[in-house]
Amino acid sequence: MNKKKVAVLFTGGRDSSLVASLEALQGNEVHLLTCNSGIGIGSELSQIRVDQLKARFPEQIACREILPTYGLFRSVAIENLEADFRRWGINLVLLGDKLAIHAAATVYCLQNGISRIVDGCVGYQEDLAEQKEVAIELLKDFEKQYGIEYESPIYNYGSKDDVKYALLTLGLSSKSLEGVSIFGDAFSEPSEQQVQEYIIDKLPICHRHVDLMTNTAKIIEKTRYTTTSLTV
Repeated sequence: MNKKKVAVLFTGGRDSSLVASLEALQGNEVHLLTCNSGIGIGSELSQIRVDQLKARFPEQIACREILPTYGLFRSVAIENLEADFRRWGINLVLLGDKLAIHAAATVYCLQNGISRIVDGCVGYQEDLAEQKEVAIELLKDFEKQYGIEYESPIYNYGSKDDVKYALLTLGLSSKSLEGVSIFGDAFSEPSEQQVQEYIIDKLPICHRHVDLMTNTAKIIEKTRYTTTSLTV
């Protein structure tokens, strides 16, 4: 049976670890993608979880890639921060981080022949902007434009305890081994409309990033081929 490639947006937390495990159990080739925007504290803890997953699923965990998103995150969430606060009146920085993550993951998938992205979004955390259904649906539409399917397989899984016990059943630690964001505790729950408007406003930045990172490579390769042909 041919393995299907899948990219897991991986933080080292319980939810993304369970999703990675479920994909591995299906025999898929799992690429763990961790984005580093520079706003995380203790993010190195996630390597412990990576080691656990590789030990438990040595044939399925293909790699763990850390994708730098410093500049992209700044463009999406920080560059116009004051104007964003005036417009929406609420901290949506972590939603901006999620958009940057998707754009970076999309580039990775396009470059590595991966047509499916999954993450650990869960319904019991829908107070978080990036885990609201409206955000997930808009990001599905974004990925679809690049021929990529985006899913949150455990969104309706149940509770935090259900996830913990599932990890224990799989022989993995039930501890959360993800870093925390410096913006993590500085938020109020946004409305669905605020989330929708913010994402729609910022998606053009994400599209430009994907276009730059994928088409620039094609242009360089075409130029190299043309130059080589002329010198032969």
